[in-house]
Amino acid sequence: MNGYEYWQIDGHDLEYIDADHQYIVDGICVPSITQILKIKFGNKYAGVSSATLQRASEKGTEVHEAIERYCREGVESDLKELRNFKFLQKQYGFTVLQNEVPVILSADEPICAGRLDMTMMIGDSFIIGDIKRTSTLDKEYLAYQLNLYRIAYRQSYGIWADALKGLHLRDDVRKFVDIPINEGMAWELVEKYLEDKDE
Repeated sequence: MNGYEYWQIDGHDLEYIDADHQYIVDGICVPSITQILKIKFGNKYAGVSSATLQRASEKGTEVHEAIERYCREGVESDLKELRNFKFLQKQYGFTVLQNEVPVILSADEPICAGRLDMTMMIGDSFIIGDIKRTSTLDKEYLAYQLNLYRIAYRQSYGIWADALKGLHLRDDVRKFVDIPINEGMAWELVEKYLEDKDE
């Protein structure tokens, strides 16, 4: 990543500035989907030291980038998480279609933006997946996150995901987890964000 990225999505201009982790839609700064999730979940890691968070962030980025390079270019790595990703891929028979997919979520006008980890196919099912490297998998958080991504992906590209999956990869952990689709729950969170914003 060169610090700045640009996409055209469904008639909108989406920019991303890495230094500030800032999304800009049609010239207007919007929050990320992760920031919208903070309305419900707050700062999940408030009690964790900045050094620990920094190490976790760097390791998470390393894992995401290794998986992305493998999916896009077939580049191998010694990371356990990549080995376990390949194990899950073989075990569950999924094909990765896209990595780091930019999306915009709107209600009359753009509200937030983000990038989902991957889209995949299992048989005829189109799936949105998210990789987590946390020590424990927070399924509630992941359910909100993936349902928001599902709505945003549909709005951005015109395709509904048939299923949502969490890929929990950390050291020797390798889990492929079903996440329930619940569009109403996701919209309630968006509405709460809009109410708080207007107050």
